[in-house]
Amino acid sequence: MAKRNRTRADRRRTERTDSTKPQASKGGGAGSGSGVSWSMVGWGAAGIGLVVLLGAVFFTAGEPLPSDPVTASLARANAGTEITVYRGRAHTVYHSSAPLPTAEAPRADGQATLVWFSATWCTVCERMEPFAHETASVFTDRVSFVEKSVDHDRSAASRYGVRGTPTFILIDAAGRELSRFHAQLDAASFAGAIESVIAQAGAG
Repeated sequence: MAKRNRTRADRRRTERTDSTKPQASKGGGAGSGSGVSWSMVGWGAAGIGLVVLLGAVFFTAGEPLPSDPVTASLARANAGTEITVYRGRAHTVYHSSAPLPTAEAPRADGQATLVWFSATWCTVCERMEPFAHETASVFTDRVSFVEKSVDHDRSAASRYGVRGTPTFILIDAAGRELSRFHAQLDAASFAGAIESVIAQAGAG
């Protein structure tokens, strides 16, 4: 009998304890009475995170590459002319400002010119930049080396039928095409390609 009385007392204490606990609303958990659910908070945080991420990507992608004074000096010496630096997100072009030679306005020294047609959006051009101007400087006693932006000298690109970058075209003192080649991904290959077109054209 005493045992049954204790059981009833225990049950009453449990019921009183349960009655004091907060009751979850039917709206979906704690805090639903305020009109904000955990799922809404989660989506809001995700949205803020996405905006921050996109902003970081935008500003990183939008920042143009810096120019290099050493490369600019080499480009100027190789071309024998003033240059204009066009900074892009994929490549920095050290663009020769002087027009290419023509039959009406040939080079006075009779020297051939190797023209590098490039673009600020050309990723392969950027892979070549660390060695292109430096390697070409070895050959300046035989050919001048100029870089031309296809977007800033469209007439030159059209004149030689340039369809992609990088394109390297060797022209004579009157602007006639002698030979051409395309991307070379290391200094040794680039030097070999220059040597080859000079030999083929008899320009050396």
